[in-house]
Amino acid sequence: MNLLLPLLLACSDYGVTGKPAPEVEAAPRIRVDPPAVDFGGLPMGSSSAQSLVGVFNDGDADLVLQPLALVEADAPFTLTALGGLLLAPGGSTEFAVSFTALEEGEARAEVILRSNDPLSPELSVLVRGEGLVEGEEPAGRLRIDPAWHDFGTLDHLATDALVLSLHNDGDGDLTVSGLSYSGSSAELGFEADYGLNGALPWVLGPGEAISTRVDYVPTDDGADSGTLTVQSDDPDQPVATATQVGNARAWEGFSTGWYIVDDSTNYETVSNPSYVVETHGDLDGYWYEPSGAHGMIGSTDLVGDFAVLRDYIVARAGAPTPVTGPMSFYTSSTVPSLTYASYSYVLCDFWLESGDDPSLYEITTGTVDDGILVIVNGEILGNAILGSGGSWTLDHAVPGAVNSLVVILMDNAAVDKYVNDLAFYRDGVMVTGG
Repeated sequence: MNLLLPLLLACSDYGVTGKPAPEVEAAPRIRVDPPAVDFGGLPMGSSSAQSLVGVFNDGDADLVLQPLALVEADAPFTLTALGGLLLAPGGSTEFAVSFTALEEGEARAEVILRSNDPLSPELSVLVRGEGLVEGEEPAGRLRIDPAWHDFGTLDHLATDALVLSLHNDGDGDLTVSGLSYSGSSAELGFEADYGLNGALPWVLGPGEAISTRVDYVPTDDGADSGTLTVQSDDPDQPVATATQVGNARAWEGFSTGWYIVDDSTNYETVSNPSYVVETHGDLDGYWYEPSGAHGMIGSTDLVGDFAVLRDYIVARAGAPTPVTGPMSFYTSSTVPSLTYASYSYVLCDFWLESGDDPSLYEITTGTVDDGILVIVNGEILGNAILGSGGSWTLDHAVPGAVNSLVVILMDNAAVDKYVNDLAFYRDGVMVTGG
């Protein structure tokens, strides 16, 4: 018989059990300004002046940069080297980019900046220009800004809005004759604002723009996407599109709660001689866990295998138990020897606010029997074996996103299987579900 023993501790502004505050590891933070460079239209064969892009270290540790890379290497853009590849906190450098109109029509590329910023190891700066044929008839050129937008992960039933601007980058009038919006659900909605902008068609002179809006109100935790389609008399792009995506967490507060699954089956651990179970809590034992992900040990596809493991648990767990304090789980076990193992699983989806520091968070346990494996977002944080416990920082968690913790509990050759006092902490204070 399974017995769930939640141990409740009240969280308050005064904290819970005091824990030594972990040291916050200093980290670099990269920023670029401007994030995009638009050279507009140039006569064929002519070159622009150089545009400077600043690179800044807004963090509190040294920022190490790699040499610039240009996606679309044959694009008609020229880069200078970065002024420096090591920026102290508060430091800055710059590079220059220029455009030569070698072909008629629009040219786009991305300048890639790679660094040791743990949150943004790769940033891109979009560069754009257009080659114009002298003597050609003036024409409008449509640009939708932004062409792609991620609303990120929002709270359940939260609202967000995106202003979509329709720009005329050409040297003649642009006539917008049609607008349509298609979305995966009604959670994304388009507003043309005809009351302010007037009825179609819209005529934009050179350099003019008009604003529309996409509203996002997620009602579930499914991924959402929508696409605006704009028809105009742009001779090169009579149909243009812009796409928006987003997601939500289907709960409020820090976490979903504890999803718990006990698989009472005893699995033989002698079927693969490469994984010989020799001690209580032996890491080799996780190779035999039945989800098909083998405890993620040795995985060459962390994302895919972790999705398999998570789906296996959610499909069998039923409703979650709220996170109100340290959680303990115990069940009896009948594994006769080290040649067998049985498994239980604890899953919790949790949320870190945007801009939060994952290193401030940790997951801790008291004693376990016979062993546990702790995994966050597919990364193994560590394990504990019979009679021990542990504490692991959530460095692999992502702020502003839904993260998943999985604890695999294994018994091999004992009468009990348990994990005591499983709990989240932030900066030494316990975090509950609300």
